[in-house]
Amino acid sequence: MDNHHPSPTSNHWVPCSTCSPGGVPESAEDSSGPETAPVSTPHTGTPHAKEPGTRARRRPIPRKGHTKSRLGCFHCKRRKVKCQETIPSCSNCARVGLVCEYPERPRMASAFSASVITVVPTNSLQSSTTTVFTQEDMRYFHHFLVTAYPPLPIQGDQIWMQTACLSHSYDYLMHAMLGLAASHLDLHGGNCSSQALAHRVKAIQSLNNSLSKPCSSQAEGDARFAAMMALAFQASCMAEGMPEFLAMSRGCHIIANTAMGSMKNSLFREFTQEGYCDSVRRVIGIVPLDLSEDEEILIGDFLKSLRALGPLCKSPLEVKFLASTEAIAKAARTSASEAFSQFAALYSLFNHSSNEEFAPFIDPNNHPAQLLFIHFVLIEFAIGHIALTTCNKGGRFAYRKRTCIAWMEKLAAGLPVEYEKYAEWPMNYVRRLAAR
Repeated sequence: MDNHHPSPTSNHWVPCSTCSPGGVPESAEDSSGPETAPVSTPHTGTPHAKEPGTRARRRPIPRKGHTKSRLGCFHCKRRKVKCQETIPSCSNCARVGLVCEYPERPRMASAFSASVITVVPTNSLQSSTTTVFTQEDMRYFHHFLVTAYPPLPIQGDQIWMQTACLSHSYDYLMHAMLGLAASHLDLHGGNCSSQALAHRVKAIQSLNNSLSKPCSSQAEGDARFAAMMALAFQASCMAEGMPEFLAMSRGCHIIANTAMGSMKNSLFREFTQEGYCDSVRRVIGIVPLDLSEDEEILIGDFLKSLRALGPLCKSPLEVKFLASTEAIAKAARTSASEAFSQFAALYSLFNHSSNEEFAPFIDPNNHPAQLLFIHFVLIEFAIGHIALTTCNKGGRFAYRKRTCIAWMEKLAAGLPVEYEKYAEWPMNYVRRLAAR
């Protein structure tokens, strides 16, 4: 679907101008210091006697010459102190806690002298090691802000703009944002899969390290939640990312309940199940759907295929998941907003389940659950397409059609022969969907 649902529940880039490896700036120093008076050179031979009545001229004391540099940082220039010109931060700025910024320096031409972006962590829990991001990463950061930020919360553009400011202090959030943007670009022919994976691995490693410690502030809680959201939506860009998407969605719920502090002060304070449903009704509206005859038949066929799974479902979670999916399909006959909002209740089923229930539910060898997921992905895509296209909100994540098809095909490919008949109708529909 165009919009998967993880369960509702001064910072800036600093340009760093460095020399190329083994090289120095073309203008390493400036000799235009204060001029000194010329020094007289004594004549050789017998010195002249002083003329009577004349006053001896005092030989000027030469001033100590020095080299004036124009390459110091802006703060040192403003304070009129000597700058050590060390990269990424001079000792003066480091001592008083300022972000050190240098004027643009000329560089020697080199294949290795790519521009870099540095993020200096300011949070006390962060490593003192400066994290370096490339110019290509800056492109991903811009793409995230403009296009690739998660579509939830609904109409949450400003929330993600504020959240992006936190990435200056939390490396895992920055890597999660860059990974999502790279994956989004890769789906549109950007050839960024290796960069997307690299950022994803770094984000997960750094986030796991953070989660091993108590949350120290509301900002840190928001950063953890936002990083998990970005990781979940990056998984939704991946052809084999469905298991990770479900796990990350569950992680969003866990962080919201254990690591975010007081929700009333959170950037995501409106992203509760009730707030989500209200947003859906406000954006999509509550006007009943006017379904065509073909759409009515489609929903009827879907319900028939779904109900055939009833005898296969044994665990309480499987039975509840089947019933919740059926309720969504029934609601779609009358209201897109009601059907869309009910996905929050469906996600809450496995978000609130215990580890003992969740692990076997997503096990690839649990074939009834895999069939449930085929029907779930199909209905979520269909309802999302109807709801978001109707209100013209589905453009940013329209690629979901490709990944949903890939997910369903992978789920069906893992079924034993005796279960294939239960996937026959949805997979026939998938083939028609792929041909459009």
